[in-house]
Amino acid sequence: MIRKLSISSIATAMLCSSVAFAADLPSRLPPPPAPYVPMFSWTGLYVGANIGYGGDRFAYPFNGFAPPFVFSGSPTITSGGVLGGGQLGYNWEFPNNILLGFETDFDGAAIRGKATADAGAVILGLPVGAAASAGSRINYIGTVRGRVGYAFDRFLVYGTGGFAYGQVNFTANAAAVAGGVAAAISTSQNSNRTGWTAGGGVEYAITNNLTLKTEYLYVNLGTNTLLNAGGINIRQKTTANIVRAGLNYKFDWFAPPPAVVAKY
Repeated sequence: MIRKLSISSIATAMLCSSVAFAADLPSRLPPPPAPYVPMFSWTGLYVGANIGYGGDRFAYPFNGFAPPFVFSGSPTITSGGVLGGGQLGYNWEFPNNILLGFETDFDGAAIRGKATADAGAVILGLPVGAAASAGSRINYIGTVRGRVGYAFDRFLVYGTGGFAYGQVNFTANAAAVAGGVAAAISTSQNSNRTGWTAGGGVEYAITNNLTLKTEYLYVNLGTNTLLNAGGINIRQKTTANIVRAGLNYKFDWFAPPPAVVAKY
């Protein structure tokens, strides 16, 4: 009986030692594969809408000659107003996270500025007075721009610049009265302008297809002539500082297959 117990005890001890030794051996099974998730890519065609605020000033440089006097100046009117519209573009993101893109946009605008003046008096018992107003308004602005940026995964920082165009309206009214005689005059002119723009912005990918951006643009639509007659030349210079937010939808039609990265 004692011998049988000893043999059983020895067998049990050997079995436990074998199990412990086997537990210490390195596993021959391969580790479970790390999950792979697609990296976000900015490459692709996109379309979107924007809304913002713009303003700066309208300048009216003038010069003239009325013998024996020569005169010149450049009065200005502060401008401001809302704008909104849409944009279409395409981005290409390189493996080093550098981004090159192209964007065109068109915004309806109500960026305007106006100045008024009036005077009155009684001369020799007769009322004499005059009133005048003049102002300009940007009716629309469009741009065709290149974009250069750097992507921090879903966050993009970019600079942009290119061609700008727009329509600017100028209106002037004047009226005068002397005694019982009154006179009035008014003029209005629409001018289609071209110029340049430059700025920058940031953009964030909310989902794989929906992105939100904010940007700043300086727009210079150049100078056009309002009056050039009788030795007097009056011009109008139009500039605007624009801050706007936009929402884009990115299509994957022309985008390459997304890269993948292991996520541990």
